Amino acid sequence: MKRKILVITESKAIRFLLQTVLNDQFNTITAAEAGDAMYWISQSELPDAIVIDPNLPDTEPWELVEHLKTSFLYKHIPLIVISAQPEEELISLSANYNVDAFFHKPFNPIDLKKKLELLTKLPASSNLKLLKVV
Repeated sequence: MKRKILVITESKAIRFLLQTVLNDQFNTITAAEAGDAMYWISQSELPDAIVIDPNLPDTEPWELVEHLKTSFLYKHIPLIVISAQPEEELISLSANYNVDAFFHKPFNPIDLKKKLELLTKLPASSNLKLLKVV
């Protein structure tokens, strides 16, 4: 069974690129905004990993990253950041929010795929079943 990867970025080109590159090995779900991503997570099983651009149109920069890495429900999900921020700032913020990996734009999608393969070889977190409050 393919592992689920959630890609969250405003860039339609990057969503398409990653869906194309990852599709042979992963089930790739894409979202253009934080609201869409959180809606998908609330309606489905948790993804095995998340790839995110921290500058989303419907949130403050890094707000969703902070939420995902501090939430008891989501902090165990491997998180990869892709960003065009200055590299020193990206390194600092990634360490501050405890992200699992980061890539500076432009990035090599094959390198990102290899990192996802490594991160998702850990015991699958998507087998966790969570009760949803109605």
